[in-house]
Formats: sequence, structure tokens, C-alpha cells
Amino acid sequence: MKRKFRVKIGDETFIVEVEEIGEEGGPPQIRPISVSEIPLRAAPSGGLVVAPMPGVVTEVRVKVGDAVKAGAPLLVLEAMKMENEIFAPLDGVVKEVYVEAGARVGRGERLLLIS
Repeated sequence: MKRKFRVKIGDETFIVEVEEIGEEGGPPQIRPISVSEIPLRAAPSGGLVVAPMPGVVTEVRVKVGDAVKAGAPLLVLEAMKMENEIFAPLDGVVKEVYVEAGARVGRGERLLLIS
């Protein structure tokens, strides 16, 4: 039997079709997965810096107008009790800062814009 579902992930909506295979019909098999098994969405083109995982911004190290080099630390994101530095993907100037220290962000949420 095939069934269709509408799935919303963040701001994107997908229509998926699911086909039941086999005759067992028992409960789904559930297994824990590590964060490394979850594919990260490709970063948007240009200098839009997005959160690679959900977390809390603990420190913003740049402000609008700052010149940055590729690889420069931009902010610190705490996730799963670990601090993760977020680095500039390219040389440029910080045009927008969308978050401040203490902000909770979701995976894929925009953090900064560099151009």
C-alpha cells in the first residue's frame, strides 16, 4: 500500500510517498543515530552564514562593517554542551548580523551575511 505525506522541514515543504513493504506491519525499527550521520544542508551560496546545528549563540565576535578573512572566527555556538566556533567562509565585510549572544538558533538558520 502506498501513502503520501506532506512533510515540513524548516521553511521547506516536501511531498513524500511511502510504500509498505512486507507483511509484518509491526512497529518501526528505531535506532539512535549520531550527529555525524545527519547530512548537513549545503550552505547557501555567497556569504550567508547559517547554523550547522541547533544551539545557543554564546558569543558574537564581529559586528556590521568588520572586514573578515576566510577562516576568521565569527561567533561561538554552544550545542550539546560543546562550544563550536563558526568561521567566515570567504573574505569580505560583515553586512548583517542576525543573532546576538543568548539567541537560540535552529539548524540552517541564518547567522551573518558577508559580502
